[in-house]
Amino acid sequence: MRVVFIFLLVNVIFALPNKDMNDFEMLEYSTNIDNPQYRLLDNVQPTFMYVDLDVYLSESRFNGVVRVNVQVQETLKQIVMHQNLVSITAVNVVNANNQPVNLQFPNSFEINSYYQVLKINFASNIEPGQYTITINYLGQINENPYDRGFYKGYYFVGNETREYATTQFQPYHARKAFPCFDEPQFKCPFVISITRDASLLPSYSNMAIHSTVEVSPGRIRETFFPTPVISSYLVAFHVSDFIATDTLSVPGRPFQIISRRGPTNQHGYATVMGVRITEALSYIFDINYYDMGQGSSMKNDHIALPDFPSGAMENWGMVNYREAYLLYDEAHTNLLDQVFISIIVGHELAHKWFGNLVTCFWWSNLWLNESFASYFEYFAPHWVEPLLEMDDRFVVNAVQTALSADASEGATPMNWTEVVNNPSIDSHFSTTSYDKGAAVIRTMEHFVGYLTFANALRYYLKDNSYGIAYPEDLYNAFRRACAEDPIFQFTYPNVDVGAVFNSWVQNSGAPVLNVDVDMDTGRINITQERFQLSGTIPDTIWHIPITWTHSGSPNFQNLRPSFVLSNKTTTIYKPAGHHWVIFNLQHSGYYRVNYDDHNWQMIASQLRRNKDTIHKLNRAQITNDVMFFLRANKTSINRAFDVLSFLRNESDYYVWNGVLSQLDWLRRRLEHLPRAHEEFDVYLLELLEGAVQQLGFEETLTETVSIIQSRMLIMNYACELGHEGCINDSLAKWRQFRNDTTYLVPKNARRYVYCTGLRYGNNDDYDFLFQQYINSENAADMVVMLRALACTRSNVSLTHYLTQSMRNKKIRAHDKSSAFNYALQGNRENIPIVLNFLYNNYEEIRQTYGGQARLNVCVNALATHLTDFDHIVNFQQWLYAQQISLGTAFNSGLNVINSAMNDLRWANNMAPDIFAAIRRTNASATVSASIVLLLVSLVAHTFH
Repeated sequence: MRVVFIFLLVNVIFALPNKDMNDFEMLEYSTNIDNPQYRLLDNVQPTFMYVDLDVYLSESRFNGVVRVNVQVQETLKQIVMHQNLVSITAVNVVNANNQPVNLQFPNSFEINSYYQVLKINFASNIEPGQYTITINYLGQINENPYDRGFYKGYYFVGNETREYATTQFQPYHARKAFPCFDEPQFKCPFVISITRDASLLPSYSNMAIHSTVEVSPGRIRETFFPTPVISSYLVAFHVSDFIATDTLSVPGRPFQIISRRGPTNQHGYATVMGVRITEALSYIFDINYYDMGQGSSMKNDHIALPDFPSGAMENWGMVNYREAYLLYDEAHTNLLDQVFISIIVGHELAHKWFGNLVTCFWWSNLWLNESFASYFEYFAPHWVEPLLEMDDRFVVNAVQTALSADASEGATPMNWTEVVNNPSIDSHFSTTSYDKGAAVIRTMEHFVGYLTFANALRYYLKDNSYGIAYPEDLYNAFRRACAEDPIFQFTYPNVDVGAVFNSWVQNSGAPVLNVDVDMDTGRINITQERFQLSGTIPDTIWHIPITWTHSGSPNFQNLRPSFVLSNKTTTIYKPAGHHWVIFNLQHSGYYRVNYDDHNWQMIASQLRRNKDTIHKLNRAQITNDVMFFLRANKTSINRAFDVLSFLRNESDYYVWNGVLSQLDWLRRRLEHLPRAHEEFDVYLLELLEGAVQQLGFEETLTETVSIIQSRMLIMNYACELGHEGCINDSLAKWRQFRNDTTYLVPKNARRYVYCTGLRYGNNDDYDFLFQQYINSENAADMVVMLRALACTRSNVSLTHYLTQSMRNKKIRAHDKSSAFNYALQGNRENIPIVLNFLYNNYEEIRQTYGGQARLNVCVNALATHLTDFDHIVNFQQWLYAQQISLGTAFNSGLNVINSAMNDLRWANNMAPDIFAAIRRTNASATVSASIVLLLVSLVAHTFH
């Protein structure tokens, strides 16, 4: 047996392909490339980079020269950098004495396009020390924004099309503009130099312009001041004829909004919020933003881009945004978009400290950057404008969004060690790194107290300024701050705050507390486990800070946890007596809570009698939780709908926001049972009626932000369900707008008014709104119209809409796949038209929407809407017929089919019990016993 093994081994060695032999040959090199070769070792450190670009915008190309000073820390025969350029034309290296260093001949340098690296090979070993590498190269300006890197966009001045070029380098696209060490751990100052056509206005970069030189007739070179020490993904530059405004700038504190010429009057709101948020964060962190320049003056530019593949990008000194996320028009930007502008500006400004000043060492711990930005995107605007109610909004936007994602069996941890290559990097820019991390940070804030929380962040930022950080650095900052807090020490003796934090960072998913109450004795048994909608539940333990109250003495205001649950189970006591208990006050902790059935019954009764006894954020938590428990078969259908019955008297935005999406999830899964779907719509309309009556159809000047948003949410859904009053009011507003364009539909009502107008209108109504879209100068309002256009019931108009999404340049790259999704959402009747559009045009969709990834997005969007068995069968047949040409969209399609079939099975199993439960909880007994019997029959024959 041993002889056979040796024989086989010899044959394997001699059968190795050339690629593997090359890998063996590489072992003789002492190099700075890691394994796998996406990564670089830290034995070569950049200390300064000079990037000189000669940009030819109209030709979509540039010539580049990079000069990088490096510190070599051990003997090497090769230095590797990242690159993804058209070509490298020359490489030379000199030592600290400016003497040439001989390169290997031939093959002085090599390009590996798969790993996107440049390998510089030396003739002999080089010793540790300082070296300067100069690289000449050719690059292209990408014409598809989704290719990122240095890319081109366009805009209109009247009928004239104009172009600009800008950057999006995160996470690994700087290498498309210049060779570099393209990982967050490699930080150094950069000097950027841009040569452009003289017909354009001055370019922008991270820093202010240091010098301007006419290098030849019609060609201008601008060189910018050195940046602070930064990672390559934060370098940025922009070439255009955009206009800047600086209405609130003061000496030493510049603040500019920059855009194309048309909407410069829409700069004001972001300016006010941006200036105030910058000041607030500078104060909280005790590090002044404008002092971060390390000898150069920091600027604070914010650029609105017609085309941008991301929402925004936190480049130090020059933040890029989609226009809709920065520009505010008082007459046309609705409240939700206004709030989102504040959120995005807050997010990007928070990055100046978390991400720019202190940077995660590798993308596996992206949360060190993004979670804090996602936390402060709510709380920084809240501090400067409390009327926006950002603190309450955080619960429904961040906490519940993260808990929903973490309910999946495949949820990943905040620290995801499997991030090793470019695809895995992309996938970690996710709800886990953003919303979940932010929710965990909010949990920690309540746990340690705000002052100690702020002190911990100051220690973390100051101790790691201009460097990279690891989670342990953050934990140590919290340990130090908590050690100085006598209240924390007294309240939580022997609790390691770092261990508490780390349990949330390392564990996948999120916990649920199972709470069982003995009313006679007051004994409360608590068990923690991971919450999942399906699959095998792993045995995971978190350190969970616990808040709770009971109806004997309800107090929802004390958000300081009373203890930390660090074991699987524990027991606590309340006074003996028949009182409900509620855990996780104001949803301040990142966990769900499931009670014994009797406690749920008491909560449901309390909510019906006097819902306001229970805090609105706990009502939001309770309704969202109970719907997820229903989906996971963790509570009975009867009890879930019993708990929801109080919604007939509820109009609060935060309560409805969390539960309405789940009710809609259930409604969509009943679409293949037409009579059941109709009856469920009746049930939902009765549930919504109280809110419709309380809110009314007209906005008043004294209303709070949450009331306005509640009306936007409720009326949009009520009109979709066919609420007569909502439809009549919307049609009246729409017809007034059609007859007199000087009348503006109230901006906060436009989404449902426009949609209703088209849903109950004709081709002329569609054509009218489409022309309004084409003529608009406000990007956010254009998105509202783009969504509403898909509400048309005209096959001709919807086909025009879908065709325009591919071919009309007014529909931006980042809005094209959204238009496809809006077409699915517009009406149930749209589905076959959208499917046929996909079947007949998927090649053009891939090309015009922005590439393979955008086609995948469109295919994935079908999952929620394929509720008809025949549609699923036809989709499957098309999918297999086009398997090769669909590329990775084929696997997306398989996932869609599996998801759609699972939804149908779930609904078939649950539908009879759901309607029996509705009948029991519905005071008007709208759903009769006969419908339950009918459902049983329908379910039995669904797949016959």
